Amino acid sequence: MSKSPHLLDDIRGIVAWLISQIGLLLAAGVLIASIASLTFYSDWQKEAEAKAIASEIATAIETMDLKSESNITPYVFPFKNYHYNVTISTEYVTVMREGGTFTDVITAREALLIKPFIRPAAWDLAWNTSEELYDFLWRTYGGRQYAGNDTHPFPLNNENLVKQVKQYFSDELARTALQLARQPLRIEDTNEPIFLEKALIYFKHGNGDLDTMGIVIIHQEVPS
Repeated sequence: MSKSPHLLDDIRGIVAWLISQIGLLLAAGVLIASIASLTFYSDWQKEAEAKAIASEIATAIETMDLKSESNITPYVFPFKNYHYNVTISTEYVTVMREGGTFTDVITAREALLIKPFIRPAAWDLAWNTSEELYDFLWRTYGGRQYAGNDTHPFPLNNENLVKQVKQYFSDELARTALQLARQPLRIEDTNEPIFLEKALIYFKHGNGDLDTMGIVIIHQEVPS
């Protein structure tokens, strides 16, 4: 028994409609996948840019540690056409920027290979710069005779004094590291530089030879 022409037309119409709907679903799926891919790539690219900034800052800090002489260098943050914040602790450099799609704030972190002495301007500290450090050592440990600089080094034959000085640096680094873990140095205005210093603490042998202990200081004070 043959099917009526009207029934065949209805079947063909239903098949055509189903095919068109499947085609629309596939097209929509491809479009959604493309949008998701572009969104993910955009966030990934922004995170990569933030990671590059964090890495550059960390490298500048670590490079200062390699210097063999006392040095102070202003560090100017990379200019970008978007706003970003920087935080620095004794362990990490962290860069944060807004504008993410999946998350409001994109964060990238770079571990530091050294432990710098970070001196936030907002903290009430005994010293911030190397010059202030030498004055502090001169008044506190040196009996106003020794400052730990190249002209007034600590005498190595005074073992108790040398031990006290080295213990101070160990304790001070541990104390500030703990505080910075809770409240890192936060750079809100990356148009303003920070200052990286390599400071050498001098110790003198009986024969006149000098030993040094180097530290890296990060502060926000403009050198006088």
